[in-house]
Amino acid sequence: MNSSDQEDLRLLRESARTLFDRAGGSGRARKLRDAGGGWDGNMIRELAEAGVFGVTVPEDNGGLGMGLAAGGVIAEEVGRVIAPEPVVVTIGLSLGLLRRLCPDHAKMEQLVGGETVLAVAWLERGPNGGPAEASCRYADGKLTGGKAWVVGASDAQGFLVVAEGDAGPVVVLAEAGADGLSVEERRQADGSAMGELSFSGTPAEELAIGGAVPGALAEAVKDATALAAAELVGLSARAFEIALEYIKTREQFDKPIGSFQVIQHRAVDLNVMCEVAQSGVREALALMDSETDPKARARLASRAKARAVTAAKKVTRDAIQLHGAVGYTDEFDIGLYLNRALVLSAWLGDDAYHRRIWFEAREEEAAQ
Repeated sequence: MNSSDQEDLRLLRESARTLFDRAGGSGRARKLRDAGGGWDGNMIRELAEAGVFGVTVPEDNGGLGMGLAAGGVIAEEVGRVIAPEPVVVTIGLSLGLLRRLCPDHAKMEQLVGGETVLAVAWLERGPNGGPAEASCRYADGKLTGGKAWVVGASDAQGFLVVAEGDAGPVVVLAEAGADGLSVEERRQADGSAMGELSFSGTPAEELAIGGAVPGALAEAVKDATALAAAELVGLSARAFEIALEYIKTREQFDKPIGSFQVIQHRAVDLNVMCEVAQSGVREALALMDSETDPKARARLASRAKARAVTAAKKVTRDAIQLHGAVGYTDEFDIGLYLNRALVLSAWLGDDAYHRRIWFEAREEEAAQ
């Protein structure tokens, strides 16, 4: 990355951080959680005015064309303040899917402009509670079936649904509140909710159909996976800062606990984990921008998520321990970071899952 690109990313980071800090930082996330979850529509519009949602969208389609590296910068700042707005979902999934399949659709401009928020529904729950083969059907302009684990379903204005049509896989747009559509919320550890969707003859607009749909979905999921890793990196960095501030001021035996060597060693280890994860994720995002091989992009996304999840779980759990008993109380912000790390780590696969994906891909490559 040349110096001009680095400077652009630095300015983008400063702009995003200023915007989130002015809005209230992590304190805003607590207020929204206590109010029942969801996000702030005004914040969505402010983010859109700052160009946040269009960072990965090509300039020809109304975006900034800065690529995933810029999306990662935004995601890190989202993680630092555990913002509930669906920034990664919009950049990685909604826009990632639309810009690959129907870049001229009006919803593209609306998403970039913050006029609407769309959730992507592609996973289905089987009888045993785990993922199942797609059975949701689209025929004669209507949807039947269901979708599970839909992030942002509660407050979305519509849904991009991947279903099976008469001529193959199809992506359709179902508006929130449409006839025959029901949304069941399932609350998560951080106060956010995933949605379980049920369609019963729900009218929907066909956006794309055929063999391009599975490939576009797979690439959008890879983008979102890598961006989720960047969000975890930002979360880890801030959780470490909170812990560091606490051990510098908390006294025991008339000394700050940060003066004890064992605490210093733990702090150094956590700092190293944060730095390594940050470096690895940023490198993966930059490489994904220029990589065209789907298998190589999958390895990069899995490498980033595995590294970020490992660091986030270690940093947030140790930060709780460094706070002592008060770390387990809700009034201390460090608990918010742990809960968000648990939710975000599981979304799109945890570290064990992505390590397995990465090793299997490398073994397949070596066997060729």
